[in-house]
Formats: sequence, structure tokens, C-alpha cells
Amino acid sequence: MAMGKAVTAHQILQQDQAARFLIVPANVYCDARLLTALLARRSPTVLIDSDPPPFVRDVVRNQSGPALVTRDFLVACSDTAPLAEELTRKIASGEIDVIDAANVDDYVVSMRRHVRPLCFPASGEHAHRFGDRTILDAAQKGTLDFPAYVHAPIEAAIVALLCKTRITPNEVTIAGFFIGCGATAAFVFGHVGLGLLAALVFGIVDGVDGKLSRVKVETTERGKWEHHLDYLIENSWWTGIAFYLWQSAQLRTAFYFLALLIASHLLDEVVKRRAKIATGRLLDDVAPFDRAFRLIAARRNVYVWVLAGGFLLGAFPQSYATVCGWAAFTAAVHVLRSVWICNAIGRRIVDSGA
Repeated sequence: MAMGKAVTAHQILQQDQAARFLIVPANVYCDARLLTALLARRSPTVLIDSDPPPFVRDVVRNQSGPALVTRDFLVACSDTAPLAEELTRKIASGEIDVIDAANVDDYVVSMRRHVRPLCFPASGEHAHRFGDRTILDAAQKGTLDFPAYVHAPIEAAIVALLCKTRITPNEVTIAGFFIGCGATAAFVFGHVGLGLLAALVFGIVDGVDGKLSRVKVETTERGKWEHHLDYLIENSWWTGIAFYLWQSAQLRTAFYFLALLIASHLLDEVVKRRAKIATGRLLDDVAPFDRAFRLIAARRNVYVWVLAGGFLLGAFPQSYATVCGWAAFTAAVHVLRSVWICNAIGRRIVDSGA
């Protein structure tokens, strides 16, 4: 239930006969994780932020924000005083539990980064601009490969425009699908430059649809399958390139290199999944070494940049062999890291049990 500052407990009770109420001021931006934390409580609880980050302190003015309250709690409140004032008073007197945004776990596994959950008033032009920046920043994943650092500001600028339109993330995904298929066709027929250009554009479009879905809060189960579609498109590129290089006799062993690349990817996925089960984190973000290695580890963006460099230098077949070999090296590094991490965790469990 949204509320303004002047709403009283009595007015809320008149609106609904529910036993519990989630009260959210109508003029605030609030991270969904904070609302989830409130909904998990059984007793009346209010959200506060005892230590807002420096960049948000000038807009965090209220001591209390959203709250989860019961009907009995509202009945005990004043009939005339605004509920916001009642919550502030009860915080001071210790009559209501609190959730402190400063103490909520801010690590998001899927984003590979810490994203501080925030709740702040969103009224006024300055607050609107700040809210826009906060939402766009929260949509950016962390621990990127090197090319993604170049793509990120381009993607953010595009998302800042698209998020205010009716264009949906799924429409962007469909556009990316056709661009990706165009790259495959270009590679198969030997138009390498055109294929690489389409692949570079696809890399940006792929980043845009994910960010747009997070900014517009339009993530769906169907959208999660987009990653599988991306994987198929990417492998169609490597297969198309292998076919072109084999057919043109530029690299007769191209399909052997393709097999090495695909096998390396499959092995990489297995060891990454094992590490995630053991640590609760993605392998790329477990330790400083993993984050540093992610910059250059074998991935689509890195492949495309290496292939583009090889094409410009007149060494395209050699660059294809290089990315396939790099895939194998990356998988080997991840195997060693996964074994090391899992064994270390196993030893800690044994030691704690002893």
C-alpha cells in the first residue's frame, strides 16, 4: 500500500481488512531486496538507513521509510497523527523492530558485484536525476572482461534512451538474434569483415537487453533462456568460421580447433558450476586472481576482438587458432582454481568438525 506523509493509521485501516500491511511512501525509490527483507518479518518492522553512502546522503532525509505493520499495530497508533510521524516516534522509543539498509547483504551473485540497496525520496528534479543514475548503475554487472569495459558506457547510453520508450527487452533480444544470424551467414560465405562487424554490434545489443530488462523490471523466465540462445548463436559463428577456413583451404585443421573450443567450453561450464555450488559465487568473482583473469579469459567478446585484430593484420586463420587455444588454456586455469577452491573449503569443513 502506497502512502503519503499525511496518511494516518486510521485511514489505512478503513481501506482494507488485511491482517498485515506493507506501507511504502508513494514518493520513494526502494530497492526490491529491502522490501523482500521487510516481507520476511513476522512482527511490525520499519526500514531505516543508519549509514547511507556519501553519494546519497543529501537525498536521504527521512529517518524511516517503508514499513511492515499489523492491524493491531495500526489500531494502537494515533488516529490523527500522520503514520510517518508515528513510525519515527516508535523507532526512537524502541516500540517497533527495524531493518537497517546499511546491514543488508549487498552482494548479488548474478551481478558479480556488491550493489548497495538504497531507499530514498524521489521527489524533485535533482532526486529524479539521481534516481536515474542509481538505477542505471545497479543494472551494470561487475567483474567484466576487457572488451566489456569498452561496451559498458555505450550500452548505458542506449539503455538511458530506450528505458523511457515502449521498446521491450524481448524486442531488443529479437533484433540481436537477427544480427547474430547475419554474422553467422557472413562468416559461412566468407564475408569476414562484415561478420565481425555484426558480431561486435551483437555484443553491445546483448548487453543492452539485459540492462534494459533490469532497469524496466521486466525480467522473465523466458528472458533467462536468452543466454542459451546467445550460446547457440556464438557457436554458430565459430562453426561458420571453421567451415569458411576449411573450405577456402586457409586452415585445413579448422574443425579440430572448433572441437577443442567447444570441448573447452563444456569443461569450463562444469568446473564453474562446481565452484558455484561450493562457494555460492561465480568462479569469476571468488578471489582477486579470478577477477583479474576474467579481464582476459576466453569469452565471446575477447574472441571477437582477437579475430578482428587478426583480420586487420591479415592473419585471420592464425587468430582463429589462437582463440581456440585460449579457450583450452582458460578451461585449464578454471579447472585448477575450482579444484583448489573446493579442496580448501573441504579442509575447512574437516578442521571445523574436528
